[in-house]
Amino acid sequence: MEFLTFEAADYDSALKEVRAKYGTALRVQTRKDFQVKNGVRKEKRCRITFYLVDTQKIEEPVIIAEEKSFDPASHLNYLLLENAVPLQRMEQAQKTLLQSEGEIDKSELEIEFMQYLLEGVQFEDSVHAKYVVFVGPAGVGKTTSLVKLAINLRAKESKKVALLSLDANRPGAMEQIKSFAKEYALPLFLASDEQSLSSVLPDLEGYDHILVDTSGRSSKDVELEESVSDIFKVLEGGSCEYILVISASSKFGDLFNHLKLFNEYKIEKLLATKLDETEELGSLLLFAKETMLPLAFLADGQAIPDDFHTAGASFLIPRLKGFSLDLTQLFPSV
Repeated sequence: MEFLTFEAADYDSALKEVRAKYGTALRVQTRKDFQVKNGVRKEKRCRITFYLVDTQKIEEPVIIAEEKSFDPASHLNYLLLENAVPLQRMEQAQKTLLQSEGEIDKSELEIEFMQYLLEGVQFEDSVHAKYVVFVGPAGVGKTTSLVKLAINLRAKESKKVALLSLDANRPGAMEQIKSFAKEYALPLFLASDEQSLSSVLPDLEGYDHILVDTSGRSSKDVELEESVSDIFKVLEGGSCEYILVISASSKFGDLFNHLKLFNEYKIEKLLATKLDETEELGSLLLFAKETMLPLAFLADGQAIPDDFHTAGASFLIPRLKGFSLDLTQLFPSV
């Protein structure tokens, strides 16, 4: 049995032309619909594979294996769900990415979706101020991230770094940071109020950076908020920047709530932790985009100092989900 192929604008045209040439004694084995580029336009085509039959034999039923055409809307919805793009932003993404009147293939759609998530996200992988204050809700890993950054600055930038804890009222927190300071030979200073902070400031003059650890806070901690604000007034005369520490696994709305808790400070950067606990980065990326706060550092585990990275597309893109493209090939070194 010899198989032949023929291509035309559509299936009906292809079948009509092969019957005109070979007669009706033929059977279609497969059918494939696809598109080809013609300049800036795309044209639909259909290719059929067929064979001629002996009219003396009993005719076999026609078998047509039809490939499903690509559905951009369905695939985009899959990508949105896989990457946890919040429901309140899905409609906006669909309007943005499906507005083109022309045809779009899977690879083009995936690249446009990736660009949609990353476009507008800023990255800033350095600190400049003398006092770098970590603020954020309880349980996101502020103290561990603080130590990781201190080691990073000391090892990679040869900076003289000290730790300053304003979380002196919580015994568990003090034990943790004291343990870290001892293990990694990091100078540690403690202060619980304005007076004790003022007393240690002269000892901090010789350091390039002082990384400041603070208590976690919830919306109910009004008294804590006022006391911490009073302590920070002591630092206002010096170079000071605030980093909001957030969990990458937090819900989209919760991220904005966390930012609101610390809106009395001039938050300049974001540090995202717990990337090892989630593979869904849509909420984190859209939060960074909409707040216009640069992503500075990323933490994806508890290991010190290994699970700590400067933020960048090369770290985040390969962790997106649902892509048929091999995203690791965009950044082979990752």
